[in-house]
Amino acid sequence: MIQMTEQRFSEKIVPLHAAMYRMAVAMLGRSDEAADAVQDVIVKLWTNRRALDSVDSVSGYCMVAMRNECASRLTRARSALPLDAAVDCSKGDNPESSLENRDSLAYLRRAIESMPQTQAQVMHLSAFAGLSNPEIAQAVGISEVNVRSLLSRGRKKLRLLFSKHN
Repeated sequence: MIQMTEQRFSEKIVPLHAAMYRMAVAMLGRSDEAADAVQDVIVKLWTNRRALDSVDSVSGYCMVAMRNECASRLTRARSALPLDAAVDCSKGDNPESSLENRDSLAYLRRAIESMPQTQAQVMHLSAFAGLSNPEIAQAVGISEVNVRSLLSRGRKKLRLLFSKHN
């Protein structure tokens, strides 16, 4: 068992910052909130670094910690702010296309949220965070085969919903 020293922490945890940030942006929808969430997770990991000594997959542990932090933040924010208010419009578009983009993005987020929790997480991590199937499997704690299956079924469901919506 190797102790989590400052050097080892810098080697193992700090390089995961970008992946944790992408996941947080995908789940939270706001870059400032995502940066705060990543910082909070890194501080928690540093504070509890002795517990990391016994962890087999530090990267998987970090991604699960990030997912849990985002889920906690979303739960707290749900009662205060509707999802539609968190969707950003692109600033360079004309008002009509900006409104259409916002409506489509809001519809997409609601459709993904309506999926079972694991499938919704897999869809978010793939579509918004840009994680690979092995990274998603590690972060969510399921097999790569299951990730592919959930993505396939999720995309099929989204295509069906969007064909009815449009």
